[in-house]
Amino acid sequence: MNEPLTEAAISAAILAGAFVAARLLSFLFTRVLARAARRTQTSLDDRLVAALDKPVTQALFLVGAWFAVHRLPLPAPLLQRADGALFVVGVLLAALALMRAFAIFLGWYTTESRLADDDGPVAEFAPLLGKVGTVFIVALAAITILQRFGVSVSSLVVSLGVGSLALGLAAQDTLGNMFAGFTLMLDRPFRLGDRVQLASGEVGDVEEIGIRSTRIRTIEDTALVVPNSLLVKDRLLNFSHPSRRLLTRVEVGVAYGSDLATVKRVLAEAAAAAERVDHEHAPLVLMARLGDNAAYFQVSFRVRDFLDAGRARAEVLEAVYRGLEAAGVEAPPVPRFAVAPADRRA
Repeated sequence: MNEPLTEAAISAAILAGAFVAARLLSFLFTRVLARAARRTQTSLDDRLVAALDKPVTQALFLVGAWFAVHRLPLPAPLLQRADGALFVVGVLLAALALMRAFAIFLGWYTTESRLADDDGPVAEFAPLLGKVGTVFIVALAAITILQRFGVSVSSLVVSLGVGSLALGLAAQDTLGNMFAGFTLMLDRPFRLGDRVQLASGEVGDVEEIGIRSTRIRTIEDTALVVPNSLLVKDRLLNFSHPSRRLLTRVEVGVAYGSDLATVKRVLAEAAAAAERVDHEHAPLVLMARLGDNAAYFQVSFRVRDFLDAGRARAEVLEAVYRGLEAAGVEAPPVPRFAVAPADRRA
């Protein structure tokens, strides 16, 4: 048997052995390692074992293929091309394994780790970290492949730097919104689910904090997309923090000559008896102002949840109306030439 046939047979045997070794390693992953991972309390190792099974076994088979190719009596140019192809496949397998492992770790970190329930910006940063990590792994794989084939990476970096400068000048608003998005995620003036009021007057609940913009669902059940740069520059009112309690006020006018003590008592009892009012804080009743035809009193009270502010005001006003009527307190006289207020759009 001549030498080329012998080398080919050895290469085939190496390739077959690599295939068998890859199958055995896959069996080790699916049976032994997976069974051991199920015994732990965390699901991170279970996901990693399942995700890295194919990339690791394929990498082992690729190593066997490299040894098999080098046993063949191939010409130098053909052997060099084969090496290059195997190198590219190996780098792609390594990049795929890294991306899978990074995605699994990030998903576990944002949902099951101890910091997932903390008040840190874990959930908001997760999509950004996932994209940045994927881009970094892809860029690292591309640079490794280019260096393997003799492509100058330094000149490419310089070209990308000049192009990035031109792109940055052309997209100043977009970059400004992106940096503002990072500021919102770090500073956290509001969180997902918070009810906020913008400087322009719109009120809604924060649904999504993105890199370029923030999505708010208004109380009219419409989607409002606000650029992050505006949220950083303008003033913003957060109803949900530091607590969901809300201080609200009700103003009532009575006729001159009414007993002040009786009016104050009725207003205080009405606010204290309302179901949605926070009874841990006593209501405060003060005379607000003196008008042309009435003396105006104001009762201040706290609502347990800002979502119930309108209902709480209605409850207090109804109780005030019944209390003043029962106490015989008269309403202020209506002006003789009263002008009806103009209708306003909701």
